[in-house]
Amino acid sequence: MKRILFVIAMEKEAKDIAKELGLVERNSEDSKVFEKDNISLLISGIGKQQTAINLTKYLENNKENLPDIIINVGYVGSTKSEIGSWASVNKSYNYEWFIPGEQKYEVEGFNKNIIKDINETEIKALPCYSAESFVTSTDITDDVVFDMELHSIYMICCMYGIELISLKKVSDNLSLDDYYKNIDMKDVMELTSSLKILKKAGCI
Repeated sequence: MKRILFVIAMEKEAKDIAKELGLVERNSEDSKVFEKDNISLLISGIGKQQTAINLTKYLENNKENLPDIIINVGYVGSTKSEIGSWASVNKSYNYEWFIPGEQKYEVEGFNKNIIKDINETEIKALPCYSAESFVTSTDITDDVVFDMELHSIYMICCMYGIELISLKKVSDNLSLDDYYKNIDMKDVMELTSSLKILKKAGCI
């Protein structure tokens, strides 16, 4: 049976998924961890730094039982995708990473093909750019999504050789006002429907 680790930034994003999966909070030196049988859930904190620290700490503290796959679920802003729609991330980029004439968005040495395609035709497969703050404008014109954690998860998965799935729900079209306006819209902000997508794809 595959060991599965959900990595979710905020408790308010994670609590309904933990409840749906019947996970129980455990005493841990890590950030909040919930688990049952082969499935665990780590609340990583917001942003690339907190995510990198807390996920690495979790993996180092569980070296004998590393996950076979990490599943990241959360909200994103999008340039073109409809608010409330799901996206399956097919590429992970660091939005701030730029060495003139050499590298942009991709960190050299961290370009392994570890992101799993869930083969769900009804969901767009899109690249995700991880930023240090909420993105409200960009010169990228393609259909892409923006978050604040995934690239750290991706780099750590590359280091440990762990497969990665990332399902993101569009909360806004690069508008902080829209994000806060949509917070009370349950059909937009619920994340438990990700479990139906994952089960249909045979991932959990």
